[in-house]
Amino acid sequence: MLGMLGYGLMFVVDVAMAGHLGETALAASALASNLNYIPYVFGIGVVGAIAVYQSQDNGAGVEESSPAILRHGMTLAVAISIGAAILSHWAAQFIPLLGSSPAVTAETQEFFILMSWAMVPGLAFHALRGHRDSQHQPWISLAWLSAGILANIFFNWLWMFGHWGFPAMGLAGAGWATLVARFVMLIGLWFTPGRGEIRWADGLQMVVFRRLLKTGWPAGLHSLSEVGIFAIVPVMAGWINATAQAAHQVAISTASAAFMLPLGLGIAAGIRVGEAYGAKDPRKVQAIGLGALMLGGLIMTVYGLAMVLLRPLLMQTYGVAGTETAMLASTLLIFAAVWAPFDGVQVVAAYLLRSVNCAAWASWSVFAVYWLFCLPLALALAFPADFRIGGLPVGVWGFGAVGIWISLASGLVLVAVAMTWKFRHAAQAGVDA
Repeated sequence: MLGMLGYGLMFVVDVAMAGHLGETALAASALASNLNYIPYVFGIGVVGAIAVYQSQDNGAGVEESSPAILRHGMTLAVAISIGAAILSHWAAQFIPLLGSSPAVTAETQEFFILMSWAMVPGLAFHALRGHRDSQHQPWISLAWLSAGILANIFFNWLWMFGHWGFPAMGLAGAGWATLVARFVMLIGLWFTPGRGEIRWADGLQMVVFRRLLKTGWPAGLHSLSEVGIFAIVPVMAGWINATAQAAHQVAISTASAAFMLPLGLGIAAGIRVGEAYGAKDPRKVQAIGLGALMLGGLIMTVYGLAMVLLRPLLMQTYGVAGTETAMLASTLLIFAAVWAPFDGVQVVAAYLLRSVNCAAWASWSVFAVYWLFCLPLALALAFPADFRIGGLPVGVWGFGAVGIWISLASGLVLVAVAMTWKFRHAAQAGVDA
């Protein structure tokens, strides 16, 4: 959990330090980070298969597979990240079409390109970290992640603001700092004792890649479905009015701040469940999994309660206290508190399903709920009957931003219930389901 908080903190550090460069740099850093997060989270989902299969083989006593899984996993991480970086670099030319000012667009493009290439060491580190974690070495990964965060802060200070004789590169300096910091993390974790053999001389086999992609590909698509729906919702809020968009941003930033906690718990639980699944112990699979689901729900229940109780303080923190934005955001946070425990359950359940070879089922169920149910429901609830998209009437009730959040809450409840049911069924069966 601390490790995943660290991943999120690296994005926060760049945005926070960019604020000292002015509003233009702050807006550009936030836009570039959000755009970069889309391919990055897909890659993280794919390389997560390394921990899944290593833990299953550990449970089954197949220790000799470790070099092959690590070798192929690292190759897959580098290949995906280079492909994503090339595609993102090319796509940077279309950032002006997003409608930001020319000054913001210029800084966004440069920073986005650097962040795109920083995915290469970033995904390679995540792949290696998954392998280390599955070998019960999470503290080593956390140590190098912490070192990377400190390096990122230091190089930001050095290159963004031009200290120690370096030129002040502004936001571009933050991009170079992230790139270097991730290489520090990767190299440090790679050469720390305990990694195990990798045996490059044994070559690469398509059968191992197919095994990794059997879980990795649907896991990556699963992540894209989630990121995609939460990326399009602020756009919909903007169709209502500026107040709705601002309130949504305040509420969703608060609601998602603790998301990394159940995400880290899910990764850890997935490793433990994978070991039990590999050992063909369905009772242990169910015991560990249900315990993790309850813990994930409890963590987010406490966080949801805190959001409701601390709403006045939160509105002051965001600088909107006493405004219409604050009133609407306070209402939306009630819905966030309702969905919080289900959010904790569903993110843990996603990793549990991957560990029992049900990644494809989880991916399709999330796509169906978010895109075939939540999106039409959000349009119907948020907009009045005369609202049209492409000439087609899509609105019905006109509840505004509240309608969007009712839809999101409903979707998270459905996903959590469906994936928990599927995991219990797979655990009881003790076989692929």
